[in-house]
Amino acid sequence: MARGRTKRKVDTWKTKRWFDIYAPKMFNEIKIGETVASDPDRLIGRVVEVTLKDLTGDFTKQYIKLRFQIDEVKGDKAYTKFKGLLLSREYMRSQIRRKTTRVEGIFDAVTKSGEKLRVRTIAIARGRSQTSQERAIRKAMVEVVKKRIENSTLEEFIEQVLNGSISKEMHDVAHKICPLKNVDIRKIKVL
Repeated sequence: MARGRTKRKVDTWKTKRWFDIYAPKMFNEIKIGETVASDPDRLIGRVVEVTLKDLTGDFTKQYIKLRFQIDEVKGDKAYTKFKGLLLSREYMRSQIRRKTTRVEGIFDAVTKSGEKLRVRTIAIARGRSQTSQERAIRKAMVEVVKKRIENSTLEEFIEQVLNGSISKEMHDVAHKICPLKNVDIRKIKVL
């Protein structure tokens, strides 16, 4: 029986290059990481996840994760756009305890600049709350956030979320309905 010819294996790793990944302009185009690809076109569409601590150096913001999507490559530099924000699972689990009520709201809204967002809000009551209170809290949170989204661009809205002004306003409005421990925007996704 004749043996077939053996093919020489080509090491595909040698054809790849390193690219630096940079955050969007709203985060001062800080270098957030590196990635490898054989062709710059293959980078477009990749999603990179970093914590806010990595961008700002503020250790108290470690639980906030930001997602950026690569949309442009120039030379060996890959530039990104904002794709989403979420709070880490560990942080959310530490907030929810026994004898508390979790109220979540999920809705879509469009910014002044035309981007469509899906936003998830969460409020944690200090004790057990009634269903009617939960509905009222959810409605209040949604109204506050929708008003803020419709009156600002994506960059302005993200800045308001990160500095805590929206969470504070949601807390001030919803706290009148029921005593609340924490109110936050849990997740933002650009659709």
